[in-house]
Amino acid sequence: MNGVLRAELLSTRKRPGAWIIGGAWVALSVAFGMAVPYIIWLAIRNKPIGSSGDPEELINGLLPDKFLSGTVSLYPMFGSALMLILGAVLVGGEHRWGTWGTLLVQGPSRTSVVLGKAGAAAAASLCISVLVVVVGAGASALIAALTGRPAHWPDTATLLAGIGAIWLISMAATSLGIFLAVLLRGTGAAIGVGLLWLLAVENLVSGLAGILSALKGVQKLLIGPCAGSLATALDPSGKPNTSIPGVVSVAGPLTASIVLAAYVVVFLGLSALLVSRRDMT
Repeated sequence: MNGVLRAELLSTRKRPGAWIIGGAWVALSVAFGMAVPYIIWLAIRNKPIGSSGDPEELINGLLPDKFLSGTVSLYPMFGSALMLILGAVLVGGEHRWGTWGTLLVQGPSRTSVVLGKAGAAAAASLCISVLVVVVGAGASALIAALTGRPAHWPDTATLLAGIGAIWLISMAATSLGIFLAVLLRGTGAAIGVGLLWLLAVENLVSGLAGILSALKGVQKLLIGPCAGSLATALDPSGKPNTSIPGVVSVAGPLTASIVLAAYVVVFLGLSALLVSRRDMT
């Protein structure tokens, strides 16, 4: 198992797609989470509260005491989609290149190969999670300095909880991407189906849950709403960030964490089962 994991870590490190997806998300998280709201604040800061929103509420959401919640709030709509693509790319490429047979004749069991790929995906998503938080913290500190506002940082436990929440959300989406890549035997179809689910179906269910009470239970089992629940739990005000699309709070942090962890266990287990039962040559 250690040999499989080392091999998969090396393969992931040398795979351009993983670097592109990770770098793109780090850049997009700063752009959408910090730069764009700051530019909007510059445009409306001298205007009265109205349809454009409250300038003070907007800028306060970018300051160090709230940057962590704002960063997690990017995952229900955007971050989870990128992490799903990461999982699909890391596994789906083996089907496209026809290298599953080569991997499986080297000696390790099929389950070990899947777990090795999952371990490499977990390491990659953890690195991306830490980078997103670090870069977001730097951007938040810069905004605080530019606006002359005090920087009150979350304590160490809260920072670690934020990184853990981001990693858990990332792994839930990545595991879904891995499962779809194994199920559909490729990258393109897995990404298409996964994005349709995360961006269309989940948002449709969340939108209809306010009308059809029967969907409220289903909503608590979705990645996006669970991610929004974790973001809300990290916000000092305890309120969901309604300025970011797709952010809703449907459960407490413990329930949301259990649901997301279940995604990881179930989809990685199903992936291992499919690889074990199928002809992968």
